[in-house]
Amino acid sequence: MVQLEQNTTLVLKHLATCGAVVSAEQQAALDHSIPIKRIEAGLKSLILWGRITTLNGKDYLIAEGYNNAVSSGGQAVFETKYFYSQDGARWSDLQPVDAATADRCAKVGGSLSGDPAKNYELQEPNPAAPAAADGAEAEEPAPLIFQIPELAVLRYRVDSVVKATSIIPTNATILNAASQVVPNRLFAGCAFPEKLESYQHRTALPGSGVTLSNDLRGTWAVQYDAFKGVAQVRSLLWPGYFFYYSANELTWGALYAGDGCRNNDLVFML
Repeated sequence: MVQLEQNTTLVLKHLATCGAVVSAEQQAALDHSIPIKRIEAGLKSLILWGRITTLNGKDYLIAEGYNNAVSSGGQAVFETKYFYSQDGARWSDLQPVDAATADRCAKVGGSLSGDPAKNYELQEPNPAAPAAADGAEAEEPAPLIFQIPELAVLRYRVDSVVKATSIIPTNATILNAASQVVPNRLFAGCAFPEKLESYQHRTALPGSGVTLSNDLRGTWAVQYDAFKGVAQVRSLLWPGYFFYYSANELTWGALYAGDGCRNNDLVFML
C-alpha cells in the first residue's frame, strides 16, 4: 500500500542514526497534539517537519501542514502553513514574513536563543539623510534601527530550508484532472534507491524528469543499506536535513534537525 502521508514514528525510527531525534516525552505529546491541531486548523495534512536547535535548549518543534498542491508556472505549488511548539503539546502559528523582513532576517547569524519574545536589533544606513550644503562638512546621519522578532527569523530559516530541500521519491506523485498534485497510488517504488536520480524536489512536477542529480554536484549524499532496503539522503548544503526511503515498506519521510543555517563553506569542501 502506498503511503498518503509521512509517518512520524517511522521517520524517527529510520533517521535516528542521523541524529534526527526528539525526546520520548515530546514524541508522546506529538502523537496526540498533531492530529488535534490538524483538525483545529482545518488542514488535510499536518506532519512534524523538524526541530530548530536553540542556545537555551528549548528547541523549536516545527509542524508543516497543507490542503492541496496545484500545478502553477511549471512547478508544484504547496499552500503550506507552519506551526511551532517548544513542548510538543501546544502549537502556535508561525506567521510568514515579507520580502523586506526576510532580507533583514538573513543578516541574523548563529543559533537562535530559544526565547520567542526576543528581538534582534539591526542597523541600516538612512537613505533619507539630507545632503550636505556646498562647502559644509557632511554630518554622519543617524542609522535606521529595526527590531526583528526571533519568530520572524525562525520562519525565514524554515522557509529557506524548505525551498532548498523537501524531497520525495521520483514518480511518487501524479497530476489529476484538476491539475492537483496527488499521491500516486500505483507507485511501485524506486528501481535504483542508491542513486540521486530516484529522488526529486516536491516542487518538481510529476514526469518533468528533474531530479536531485540536476542540483549542484556535491550538495547531496546518499547511503543505501541493501540488507535493510533503506536509503538515507542528506543535504550537505543544509546540514541537518535527512530523508529516508524504505524499499521493503514502501514508505519515506524527512526530518530536519539543526540550527537553520546554510553551510556556506561547502564550496571549499568540494
